Amino acid sequence: MTTSKVHTHAKSLSPRFPLRALLILSLGVLVTVTAESLPAGMMPEMASDLGVSPLQVGLLISVWAATVILTSVPLANATARFDRRLVVGSALTVFAAANIVTAFAPDYAFALSARIAAAAAHGTFWAVVIVYASSLLTPAHLGRGLAIVTAGGTAATVAGLPLATMLAQAWGWRVVFVILGLLAVGIGAMVVIGMPSHRPADIRDGKGAGGFWRDPSLPSLTNLGVAAVLIAIAQFASFTYIRPYLDLSASFDPEWSSGLLFIYGVAGLIGVVAAGYLADRLPRASLIGVHLAFVASFLLLTLLPSVTAAVVSGLIGWGVAIGALFPLLQTTLMRVATERTRTLASAGIVVLFNIGIAVGPWLGGVLGGATTPTVNTMVSAGIMLIATVFGTIGVVLAARRLRA
Repeated sequence: MTTSKVHTHAKSLSPRFPLRALLILSLGVLVTVTAESLPAGMMPEMASDLGVSPLQVGLLISVWAATVILTSVPLANATARFDRRLVVGSALTVFAAANIVTAFAPDYAFALSARIAAAAAHGTFWAVVIVYASSLLTPAHLGRGLAIVTAGGTAATVAGLPLATMLAQAWGWRVVFVILGLLAVGIGAMVVIGMPSHRPADIRDGKGAGGFWRDPSLPSLTNLGVAAVLIAIAQFASFTYIRPYLDLSASFDPEWSSGLLFIYGVAGLIGVVAAGYLADRLPRASLIGVHLAFVASFLLLTLLPSVTAAVVSGLIGWGVAIGALFPLLQTTLMRVATERTRTLASAGIVVLFNIGIAVGPWLGGVLGGATTPTVNTMVSAGIMLIATVFGTIGVVLAARRLRA
């Protein structure tokens, strides 16, 4: 029988909690996620300098997501037999080079090409970083450790992108890309030079005769994957139109919007901290609870948009849920996956979430998010309810798998 424990090499597993290594990986997550959405925060500056429309600058984000969707799994499979420390470090180095090249782009086509290269490196990094982080952790520390790593993504939303936007306004958008590139190459060097190696076990034996498709982790992973893409669609169908919701549905003055979004971001950080505690104690019940928190938050925002306390509570619940989601989901995936499916699970969740990022805003626009945003939150609640069904099935199958 294939073991359900997270595979680790004796060389890479430390009896102590590897806080320094996890913080380095979390910084890598912060830098890459900040770069992902960077054109949104610097749209006027980039459009003016490159001589294109804001829509074309926005496409730099869409092309990024499409590149991640198309390249993450193939590149993860291509690098599956290499030392994951070197894969993480190399991906960050390529990412750094592509961002620095973007800073010197003479025109839009050049910038677009550089963004595609950076997105491919970003997808490879995300496909491997969770698996590599898991190899550094004992099973008892897995949830807390992955919460630290994924906290970099939340920090990018709360602090990274706003700071980068301020720097772009002060020094120009090209300087920001150079800074991100230099940070990424520095983090990549720290990974390669100062962190333990981890070469995956050779799993070529048993791949034939339908070995992969008979893997005992697939039913749970499939249901959790369906839940993940539905969550992403629901998230971005509503969050893309959060400003119209606050302005039109909730009738807040425009100057309140930044403060409310800051509260949402801080709630996300609280969710990450809570997930780090719960993932090693009540991982499966907490994951189901996060699904239900999404449903409750969207319903609150839909039914009581004119009640200030309800809107603030809904934003806090929503922020906590999105912050807690990734640590809890990734912990469950890494625990239930076998060595054969672990890299696919990590890469696949990146692909599925990016599909949601691509579909969600489109769906939100079709629903009329710019003029009737409560329709979006209502539909998001319904989608989240369906996601809860798939997520619960995935968690139940995961529990059975881990008891087998």
